[in-house]
Amino acid sequence: MKTIDYIKSLNENEVYSKKVRIEFNLYEIRDTILPYLESLEDCHEREVLLKALDNAKIIEYSPNKANAAEKATKARTAKAKEKIQNAVNILRMEDKKITYYSIAKTAGVSYSTVKKYISLNEINSF
Repeated sequence: MKTIDYIKSLNENEVYSKKVRIEFNLYEIRDTILPYLESLEDCHEREVLLKALDNAKIIEYSPNKANAAEKATKARTAKAKEKIQNAVNILRMEDKKITYYSIAKTAGVSYSTVKKYISLNEINSF
């Protein structure tokens, strides 16, 4: 979802109660958000969006930093998937029931991580 669409979809209460944290890069603000705000005729909608912008965290990053972050994310993902696969193999060898919880416990990763990388269909096929 594009940033501007996400902001427009926010409930007014979410914006005012600060339950939503929105992060922008400078290019999104310059190229997308400011022109949209200038085009708004509805003052109330403009006020809601400005409130969201006031709570926003502006991120500046270089292409090198973005590439390094992407590389680190891929490495963490690969490591988690490997741990999960090893845990499934261990559970099979020990003839134990294979569930999200048992995989997470054996792999040493969180329950959420297991759910993220293994579907319910895959669990049932073990």
